[in-house]
Amino acid sequence: MADLSVIITSHNKPRFAKEAVQSLLAQTHRDWQGILVDSGVLLGQGFFDYLHDPRLKVIPSGETPELARTKNMASWCFNRVINSGELKGELIVYLNDDDLFYPEAFATYWAFYQQHNREPQAMYSSQDIGLVDPQGKTQIIGRRVADRPAGRFCKGRRMDCRVDYLQFCHSARILEKFRESYKTTQYHSEDKGDAHHADGIFMEQVGALTKVHNIDKVLSMNRRTVQSANLEYAASPLGRLLVTFRAKLRGARERLFSARRY
Repeated sequence: MADLSVIITSHNKPRFAKEAVQSLLAQTHRDWQGILVDSGVLLGQGFFDYLHDPRLKVIPSGETPELARTKNMASWCFNRVINSGELKGELIVYLNDDDLFYPEAFATYWAFYQQHNREPQAMYSSQDIGLVDPQGKTQIIGRRVADRPAGRFCKGRRMDCRVDYLQFCHSARILEKFRESYKTTQYHSEDKGDAHHADGIFMEQVGALTKVHNIDKVLSMNRRTVQSANLEYAASPLGRLLVTFRAKLRGARERLFSARRY
């Protein structure tokens, strides 16, 4: 039994994947278990052979070209690991290969959980947003602040498209309630149409079942790279155009949601 389990997804980003893994190895809280799911590219090259930490297991995703065409692969990998029965942690967190946890992340989540008698079933923290230039230098360009509780359960902050998956930590126990409430073991949406906010859908569903406690401490960095799918802070004119369109679409969706709610 570990205190925390972390699921890491990796797809052919060698430099960033190494930095993401190093952010796990640098955690001040040592009692964690990690399962890294690689698409097969780096694993097939022996890239992870340098890892000898028994807390971290590397497995191939098993994805095929057909799966990649029809599924949101990050969600598919998350669901596969959750349903494998291999997760041993009381708390579960997620990491993609171009993002980072800061060294105190696991210690902070675990301390908050213990200080509140293991009652919080979901938490989220503040986060830096970094933009990586073509030379590999990262500049902090923004911050998401966890300054109030989230989730419909406590009439808190909306999370879809406002809170990043990397800020989110939930208990293994809440997944039982998720299964009972939503009658599915597909926790993270695998629908291609939900790719840009599958994490938000999951967090909103959890947030309808339990209060999402806020920890106003910066525990991670969500990085925008040339290979990132999320273009919210893209540097290119095309990226900014797509971001503007997406923001307008999101605003229209939220207005519709508010009208239905009230």
